[in-house]
Amino acid sequence: MTGTTATLLLLLPIINAAAEQDDGLPAERVVSGRPLSEDATIPALDNTTVRMQNAKATFDMGQAGANRGHSWAPQRFRHWESPRRSVSRSSADQNGSHISPREYVTVGSRTGSHQDENLPDARNLEELEAFALTHKGDAKSGATLFADKRTKCSVCHRIGKTGGAVGPDLTNIGNKYDRPHLIDALLYPSRQIGYGYETTTILTRSGRTISGIAKGGDESHVKLLDAENRITRVAKADIEESIVSRTSLMPTGLASSLSRSEFVDLITYLESLGRGAGRLGSGVSGPLQLADGFRLTTVATGLSGAVALDVATDGRVFICEQDGRLRVVQDDKLLPAPFVSLPVECNWERGLIGVTLAPDFPTNPYVYVVYVADKPYTHHRISRFRAMHNAAVPGSEEILFRGDDQSRFGGSRPAGHQGGGIHFGPDGKLYIGLGEQTAKPIAQRMDALQGKILRLNADGTIPADNPLLHETTGKYQAIWAVGCRNPFTFAFSESGELLINDVGGRFEEINRGSPGANYGWPTVDHGPTDHDGITGPVHTYPQSSINGGDFCRADSNWPTRLHGKYFFADFVKGWVKYIDPNSPGKAHDFLAGIRRPVDLRFAPDGSLYVLQRNAWVVDNRFQGGTGALVRISRQTRKPNE
Repeated sequence: MTGTTATLLLLLPIINAAAEQDDGLPAERVVSGRPLSEDATIPALDNTTVRMQNAKATFDMGQAGANRGHSWAPQRFRHWESPRRSVSRSSADQNGSHISPREYVTVGSRTGSHQDENLPDARNLEELEAFALTHKGDAKSGATLFADKRTKCSVCHRIGKTGGAVGPDLTNIGNKYDRPHLIDALLYPSRQIGYGYETTTILTRSGRTISGIAKGGDESHVKLLDAENRITRVAKADIEESIVSRTSLMPTGLASSLSRSEFVDLITYLESLGRGAGRLGSGVSGPLQLADGFRLTTVATGLSGAVALDVATDGRVFICEQDGRLRVVQDDKLLPAPFVSLPVECNWERGLIGVTLAPDFPTNPYVYVVYVADKPYTHHRISRFRAMHNAAVPGSEEILFRGDDQSRFGGSRPAGHQGGGIHFGPDGKLYIGLGEQTAKPIAQRMDALQGKILRLNADGTIPADNPLLHETTGKYQAIWAVGCRNPFTFAFSESGELLINDVGGRFEEINRGSPGANYGWPTVDHGPTDHDGITGPVHTYPQSSINGGDFCRADSNWPTRLHGKYFFADFVKGWVKYIDPNSPGKAHDFLAGIRRPVDLRFAPDGSLYVLQRNAWVVDNRFQGGTGALVRISRQTRKPNE
């Protein structure tokens, strides 16, 4: 790639890793800086952009960096200045005056900011991704490719007792990551970098540039491990500049050295490593089996403890991470800064567990959430925040409703069965599903909110026409239906029909929403029933874990036969199916082989987003960063097809 030039982006710099980033760039950090002359040189990393305000420049990429993503040659820039301190974009200098943005430069990663002419273009990468998602490979051939000189995977990664230590140990990678995640990691290696595997580039006082993964050191030296698994010791006294970038040492062009079938073989091998060694649902693997005429695309990876999502009319996707972060995906990029971070009790199934948007969002700028707080006691909390762009207005939280002190009720696993589904109905009211925290009888009690569907006004007050006012008092007048086990997800159709997914028991249930209904738990177990006074399910299947639900809209570009159908997923079985609400007994296959789906929603453009948690509950074995967002859209046909 020697001689290839890349134009500097004319964007405001982001100097501090904590500063908000609006363009989806991964976080980056300028460790130190110095004034440079007009002819000064600084290192540039493969697959990075250099960001400078009010300036243009070009740089030549060193051949070594282009080929392997390491050992970059210094690149020439005109007039780069930076004081010896990190600043946020709104900081002032030591004299109190505003710091001019044009004085700063920072290096950060953006996948695809420039490409080797030998690499597949974006369209070819998308086609390769689609092929790899849906085709079966040969794991044995993939194992051979892992050690092949074309991939050099074994140089950087260890499996068992064999391989290098540049990248993460892959011995059980198939248990941690599913096929969409693995494909994404190979095609776009800088999209997600594991903690401790960021690229450090050092410029020595003699002008030498050294890049690699920081591997500690001592009082006088630092150690860098390069992409060939070689250690370089650098004396601290010789370091002039040090930059840590969210850029992978893994080459971006790996796929170009393999045929399509070889790439799938490699993915199949990685997918087989440690598969099924975890808990329920971990054994599901590809290839994905998707209904004819549709295409699945991986939108975002690296989500931690993903729980729920909602889609705005402008296309943004809001995603709950259980640890309290509400993330935003915009223009197919997971923004690094969360919309808001909440002080949740993150334990087992407790945490940030539900999100919905005001019906006319963003004109009405409210984002509603359900989370479990631990102060002054463990309880569900329903709040709303005012949105300004992609962040909550500081101090805008309105706590609309507080749940019961969960210590009152106990349960076999009190942190389980928390529910969390939250949506607006066509009547403009807010509906919330709360689980019975494994304390079964409280689902029938009128002095407990657990095991219920609640109904509130948008401001958190209780509607005057709620169905059980005469049987309840105080906040319990919010109860709209009773007898639920864990109503984790539900959805309203355009006509106002409500279908509720209730997890577990002998069967998984889909119940038709009805004011004042009693769905029976635990008086009667899940499954078909003719028990007097109990509203039985419209659809059941043997115990697993039903998750996610939404209706395909009538104005969708999907086939007419799917309009109005109710789509739902199963966390353990790894599939998405649909039923006809008018004849709901039979479920129809739509997608299989997707690991641990936890929620799904249709977008205004007709596509279906499926959120993958790909992790069990939050305990001492929980692994973060395993979740993903995928999108299913109708496949467009070429004019000659």
